[in-house]
Amino acid sequence: MSLQDRFTMSLEINSVKGKRIAEHLYNTYFTEGIFGRTEMPEDALQRGIKRGSLEHVLFITLTVSIDYQREAHSLWENSRKMFEDPETRYLFDPSSVRDASFKQIREDMQKYKLSQKPKKNPFIWRTACSNIL
Repeated sequence: MSLQDRFTMSLEINSVKGKRIAEHLYNTYFTEGIFGRTEMPEDALQRGIKRGSLEHVLFITLTVSIDYQREAHSLWENSRKMFEDPETRYLFDPSSVRDASFKQIREDMQKYKLSQKPKKNPFIWRTACSNIL
């Protein structure tokens, strides 16, 4: 048997087994959780924000804009801290970001370690804000 034949045989679809695995994953997520968690870090609302409001959408959109190869829980926790701090809250208002200096944006994103890439992350954040306007 050739290598190609063995490879093709290993890719056979077993819909019964696939259905059992899907059901197991679904049930595990809603009982024990995946990796011990049943919620996604972006699902937790910050204080005073209504789900689906403009503030909530901006919070999600801007945080996701720098979510590249990051540990999710610390990213979202740090973003929440930045959102809840009156001094850094402006970073979730695209007009205010447009009017701020790049240096100020960079420094404020560092306050809660939201930006792990001091040049790239503030640039991405500012670009996302500009595209929203």
